[in-house]
Amino acid sequence: MADYYCFFPVRDGEKTINDVMNSLFEQTLPPKKIIVTEDGSTDKTSEILEEFEKDFPDILKVIHTGNKTRDFRRIPKLWNMCLTKECDYHMIGAGDCIFESNYAEKIIKKMEENPKLVICSGDFGEKKSKTPHGAGRFVRQSFFFSNYDEYPEIIGYESEIINRALMQNFKTKIFHDAYFEHVDKLGHSHNFSEFGQGMKALGYHPLYVMARCFLAFVGRGNINRKGALNMFWKYVTYRPEKSGYYSQFPKKTRDEIKNHQWKMIKNYFTKRLQ
Repeated sequence: MADYYCFFPVRDGEKTINDVMNSLFEQTLPPKKIIVTEDGSTDKTSEILEEFEKDFPDILKVIHTGNKTRDFRRIPKLWNMCLTKECDYHMIGAGDCIFESNYAEKIIKKMEENPKLVICSGDFGEKKSKTPHGAGRFVRQSFFFSNYDEYPEIIGYESEIINRALMQNFKTKIFHDAYFEHVDKLGHSHNFSEFGQGMKALGYHPLYVMARCFLAFVGRGNINRKGALNMFWKYVTYRPEKSGYYSQFPKKTRDEIKNHQWKMIKNYFTKRLQ
């Protein structure tokens, strides 16, 4: 079977990192390499990872950033520190994600059966998601490096790669029978501001945004009503900065995404009017 490596950032994860690492080492299809960016932890996370690194020196590599601030905008930067062209796939983990033992084997087997699948993940929680999650995501390396040198360090970076895959007639999929757990429940109740801001940064078509927010409002997905309203409000009011994390993607990318979504909207209504 094809091989993969896993990477993820962690900060102050002493309560979860043991279980996270063990779930990766116990995979029925284990990763060829695990790369962790330890981003300035103030607890015992660094020491715990160093012990794992001593036990698995050929597999685990820990990058200590020495960072002094907690900032989610650093996540794509931390991902990019781990990128390598080795292996057929890369898997994105998280410092609080625990995977069932055959998680990787299930997903890679299905991706190997269908070369059009380039981005896939399993699922977590009670509701059934529609698109691959950030954590637990497998990305086909040949697709990634034919389009990128690294992940864009701009808000909406997780959605941009999915849109690019779909615009190139590839497929993405979430497999509900491949399960993982987010231990840190705080990540499940955020206000979804980044979703709205990211849609604006990516140039989403207004009709597409309204439809997505409406579906979320009526309970279709993992976003509650308050989150759906906040997501739409942030899309409407977001004013991108000229550069940096809160800037916009290049105009060409925004136009491609907006045109692709407009075609999807037209096709949807055309089929229902026939």
